[in-house]
Amino acid sequence: MVLVTVAILTAIVVDFAYRVRIDVQVAANVRDRVRAYYLARSAMNLSRLVLFFQGQVDRLTGGVVKLYQLIPIESDLAKALTSGELGQALGTEGSELPGGFGPFTGSFHAEITDEYSKINVNALDSITSIAAPVAGQILALIGGPRYAPMFEEPDADGQYTTPADVVLAMHDWIDADTTQDSFNPEVLAADPFSQSLVFTPGTAAEDSRYDMLDDPYQNKNDPFFSVDELYLVRGVDDDFMDAFADKLTVYTDPALLLNITSVNDPVMMLSLLCLQPENAALCTEQGLPQLLEVLSLFFEFRNLMQLTTFTVPNKDAIQAFFQGLGPSFSPYFLKNLAPFSDTFSVAATGEVGEVAVKLRAVLKNTGSGQEIIYWREE
Repeated sequence: MVLVTVAILTAIVVDFAYRVRIDVQVAANVRDRVRAYYLARSAMNLSRLVLFFQGQVDRLTGGVVKLYQLIPIESDLAKALTSGELGQALGTEGSELPGGFGPFTGSFHAEITDEYSKINVNALDSITSIAAPVAGQILALIGGPRYAPMFEEPDADGQYTTPADVVLAMHDWIDADTTQDSFNPEVLAADPFSQSLVFTPGTAAEDSRYDMLDDPYQNKNDPFFSVDELYLVRGVDDDFMDAFADKLTVYTDPALLLNITSVNDPVMMLSLLCLQPENAALCTEQGLPQLLEVLSLFFEFRNLMQLTTFTVPNKDAIQAFFQGLGPSFSPYFLKNLAPFSDTFSVAATGEVGEVAVKLRAVLKNTGSGQEIIYWREE
């Protein structure tokens, strides 16, 4: 009886101790998640402060000073500003700042991206002078040789899709009619800047793309509200979004092209250069090595200029740089570029122990302050 009693008590004690450890760990994780969330909020608030000053600087410099690329949003920098000799020199040592921004557990960081450095897919249903070059740039972006394997296999529904099919499906998703339009990518590639019509009305029902699905649905026939909505478009899957989601937007003015001074991505700049009919020979298999070398030189020039003068080249300097080395930009393309950047995305992360919280937001600078267009906690 003693042995049985001891065995039962041992099992009870072990189970009790295990449950206590689990409860303690759960409580610690909840505590750390709350801390991580507010660290992410701190990173977001610092980002909003930087973007507010970015708007002020843009009015004075014409947008060639990119504060969000020069000022790191990092907890190590925040700690340095509120402690040690630097904190003493700035008068911010300790936690006497409004809200108490002194020593804290964990870390945070944020990345800011100009939405005008991306392609607005809603512009596919804009005026022809905008819709044609946007369609051409998306084709140049997703139709590159490195992405060809993505379109060689059937999707989950057994359907094959080409890059041109994806562009047309995006257009049909947002246009007002219910018929599947026609699209000629060869004509567009030959001259994307003087097309009278880039998408011509067809007769087939555009909803036929989705009628055969197990859970059928219809085209929205309205603009995209978020980039994630692209998942509903025929030909867009996880592989597509992994490759291109960070290069597409729905938040900028669809009546303008992107802001070329904000483009800091070689893949995006390559798609812009290959959009120009003048550069067709350089975008072939034979000419691509030369074009990539020119791109490498450009980003070395851009980074050196930003490091030494805190400014980036404007569109005239960019045009002059490329023209001196072979590639060029069409005057029609340069005429429709966005002259400003007022919309930015922020990815802010707070980390405490093994817990991380990420906040994503899209912010727009306005005359009266800042507007939050999109907000998501992950």
